[in-house]
Amino acid sequence: MKRKAKRIVPNLDKKPRSRNAITVRSHDGLGTSMPPSLASIEIYFDQKGLIEIANDFFSEHELREWKSITGYPIINWKVCAADWIYDYRQAVKMRFKKSRFYTEPS
Repeated sequence: MKRKAKRIVPNLDKKPRSRNAITVRSHDGLGTSMPPSLASIEIYFDQKGLIEIANDFFSEHELREWKSITGYPIINWKVCAADWIYDYRQAVKMRFKKSRFYTEPS
């Protein structure tokens, strides 16, 4: 005999959780210390082999005051840095593919 899923009635009186303000933490190199120091960012990008774009990442996010595109404060800068590195590598691949010296592998 097949069991039926139990239906749950949502509690509409419950208020949504409020976001806590982000506090400045010590610069321990973890992704959650906000805002991070330039040295921490340079170390992270050096580990990924792309130290030349560390300053671009830092200056871009300093201009945005460490907020995401949607306006929410960034909680973990390492997640943003990983996205930045991925996008950079994809752009390099696309530039390489558009080069006249590129041939499709067979």
